[in-house]
Amino acid sequence: MSILPTPRCAAVLATGTLLLMTTLPAAQAQPPTAAAVSTTTYVVQGVPAVDVDISIDGALVQSGVAAKEVVPLDDLPAGIHEIELSTDDWSVGTEFEAGSSQDVVLHWPADAADEPVVTTFANAVGPVSSGEGRLTVAHTAVVPPADITANGDTLFTNIANGEFVSAEVPADTYSVAVVPTGGGDPLLGPVDLPIADGSLTRVFAIGAPRDGSMDAVVQVLPLGSTGAAPTSVDTGSAGLVDPAGPPTDVPVALLVALGVTLAGALALRRRLVRH
Repeated sequence: MSILPTPRCAAVLATGTLLLMTTLPAAQAQPPTAAAVSTTTYVVQGVPAVDVDISIDGALVQSGVAAKEVVPLDDLPAGIHEIELSTDDWSVGTEFEAGSSQDVVLHWPADAADEPVVTTFANAVGPVSSGEGRLTVAHTAVVPPADITANGDTLFTNIANGEFVSAEVPADTYSVAVVPTGGGDPLLGPVDLPIADGSLTRVFAIGAPRDGSMDAVVQVLPLGSTGAAPTSVDTGSAGLVDPAGPPTDVPVALLVALGVTLAGALALRRRLVRH
């Protein structure tokens, strides 16, 4: 997992792996191949309690999109497009380049604001090693930088809104939580997060603790498998708690994903566009 820097070096949480609900929905990914999703752009509606209209290049493509809905923009020609997401109270948008798998996420910034922002995250849809899944977690919730824990251990710290990270982890179910940097009650979780073999699990943390709207959007995409055991684990620049090494009772790859993952930096071959 390679991570490119975003405005802040981060660490954690996320986005999704953090869900305020008691458990994350176990997404079942059984599509044919990674190629089937490698060029799709997905619009993620991450603003709670509102319905949003989606327009592409000035044309309405879907109206009344509720929070947590994921809308695939199928058959979108490759090239630069403009997306507008609007309600009766506000309208925000950005440009994005179609032709690869990516998520265009509507969400609130970390601080109080009159309108949400749009962040684009690229999806790493290359094959994974046998027995592995890929986890991507994005911090798109109204909370300050946070720490992430897995199986009770603090893995990474200080992950900020608008950042994400992606890593390969052993297929399994992990107990994860997001807590304020420096300590305190969990902002989300702990919850059980299943990572399926040969799939990309994307988690987006959304909402705000102050109004009880913290939640997560979880979706799974199919990936191919190399059929080989992993030869290395790539880490990121988001706040490792213990440079000497992770706790022995949590898989190394899991630490990489779930800390760096929960929200944090940009992953290999991924571009972050924020407006």
